[in-house]
Amino acid sequence: MTPFLSRVLRMGCLAALSMLTVLSAVGADISVTAELPRPEVNSGEMSELQIRVSGAQQADVPQQIAVDGLQVRLTGQSTQVQMVNFKVTSSAVYSYIIMPLRTGAFTIPGVTVTADGRQFRTAPLQFSVADTRAASVPPPAQQPLAAQPPPAGYPGLQQPVRRPRPAPPRPTDLSRVAFGEINCPRKTLYAGEVVPVEIRYYFDAQYQVQVRGKLDFGAEGVVIERFGEPKESREERDGTIYNVLTFRTVLSAIKPGPIDIPEAKLESQVQIPGAVPPGFDDPVFRQLLGGNTPFAEPKDLTVKSAPLHLDIVPLPKEGRPDSFTGAIGQFDIDAIVQNPKPAAGDPVSLSVKIGGKGNFKGMGAPVLTQEEGWRSYPPTDRFEGTDDSYSGVKSFEYTLIALERKSSSPGVEFSYFDPVAAKYVTLSSKPLPLTAMPGATNQPVGATTDAVKNPPAGAKSPSSASAVVKEGDPYPTITLRSWQCPVRRSEFVIASLAMLIVAVALASVLGYRHIQMHGGTARARRRRQIADLAAVIRDGRGDEAAVLEAALEYAELALPDSEKRQALVESLRSRHDQLKYGLGGSRPMDDAERRRLAADLAELSGKSSL
Repeated sequence: MTPFLSRVLRMGCLAALSMLTVLSAVGADISVTAELPRPEVNSGEMSELQIRVSGAQQADVPQQIAVDGLQVRLTGQSTQVQMVNFKVTSSAVYSYIIMPLRTGAFTIPGVTVTADGRQFRTAPLQFSVADTRAASVPPPAQQPLAAQPPPAGYPGLQQPVRRPRPAPPRPTDLSRVAFGEINCPRKTLYAGEVVPVEIRYYFDAQYQVQVRGKLDFGAEGVVIERFGEPKESREERDGTIYNVLTFRTVLSAIKPGPIDIPEAKLESQVQIPGAVPPGFDDPVFRQLLGGNTPFAEPKDLTVKSAPLHLDIVPLPKEGRPDSFTGAIGQFDIDAIVQNPKPAAGDPVSLSVKIGGKGNFKGMGAPVLTQEEGWRSYPPTDRFEGTDDSYSGVKSFEYTLIALERKSSSPGVEFSYFDPVAAKYVTLSSKPLPLTAMPGATNQPVGATTDAVKNPPAGAKSPSSASAVVKEGDPYPTITLRSWQCPVRRSEFVIASLAMLIVAVALASVLGYRHIQMHGGTARARRRRQIADLAAVIRDGRGDEAAVLEAALEYAELALPDSEKRQALVESLRSRHDQLKYGLGGSRPMDDAERRRLAADLAELSGKSSL
């Protein structure tokens, strides 16, 4: 046999098998049965009712079954398809959950099921709910009896296992569900000193907690930096696992004296487990929910830390150096010349870096020493630190211009107060080697002043363009154009008008394209729709119901409101409903009747014909 014939034979076998499967499924007999996997349950337990429809993959079943003392509701559906010896059996299983409302014996009535256009009814089922409270309770001093073997002469006899109902939940101690702590390394501070503060909130991990507000912390006389995003972690305390939120910031006091900062507050909401209704304490139900219960009560909870007391003392006046500019903490200093060999007249850049821990925001610039022969300008500063702005490096950039030949830069002196050692500390940086030359116009200030006061013979007066300009005065040959309002400038007005014209043109093009894409204007679309409806009525395209639908729509769009129009619309609608929902079916409209309908519509619209 050739490979081609082999493939054809395999394909034919598969097609025959598929056809046989379809015919078997179509010809299968339909049966509907109902069963109770657990016909007897204890009080507080739930059971299940299954309705199995064999021979059909889809059926119509009721959503709930009315039984006095029970709640029976549809919960889901599953489909099973099985083929044995080329015989296909398809069944759909509809599952109902039974929730007892009281104890006793019940009869679940038969259920009417519709499958493939046929109706079936299941047989009634017996269901009972036992009262576990009637069972005898052993005295508290007695231990539970172990399982006893069945008595002699009664093989296989077993006592039913009674599962005790869970005890109601005990009241929750909210003080153990969530609490806060505050940590400040020092309680006695100097005015202006910056210290880090850490606030930690503990939430019991077995409760669902949602933070609903920002952290409330502060007091008068205290400056607190903005809190960043909290860090999340887990911690175990006394055998309990807590979810921890940690907030970090820094604070500083403005003036001396005692300060009491109230407790730090954080608004949150805790889900407190509530009482479980009867029937929902079944172990199967809890396992489906992952061991949790959905019956929880939300409670608003304000988590607080302990208050914080601080004693603020002033900085000592004894031993305060002249170079002290308000820095409090622990620092070090480093200096470097960025361009040690500048061109003649070019400025020298001196970079001073102050690193450590302290109040960088209240820190002033270091003081230059040995700056004779230099012209200096106020420095620029830049801070690079951690998230709490308590530790880092602050850089000061000095711009220096040599007034005479220099081989070294100025020195730097920086003083701060050390709160740990309770004393002032002065750091210094020695002059750094460099080579700097003054420019052609750089003259000593005294020489420039003398030249202005006593110009040499033949020199122009100071008021002339070539006069020596004093430091800080503008150059007489350089002028700046006065600022004008933009609407008074011609180039601004021209540019604005051009943009307006372009915007209007673009909007016009886009509007025209939109109208073309949607079939023209609304009025033109309405005229075309009326013309198409008139053509359907004239030509009789479609059955009688289609012609009547076109006539109704034509009357709504083209005819003016009047009593004759209303009577015609009601007559057409009544006749259309009879054709659409009656048993007469559909047929073409008679030509004479269609012409008469067109004439009535034309007469009401004021035209000679449609």
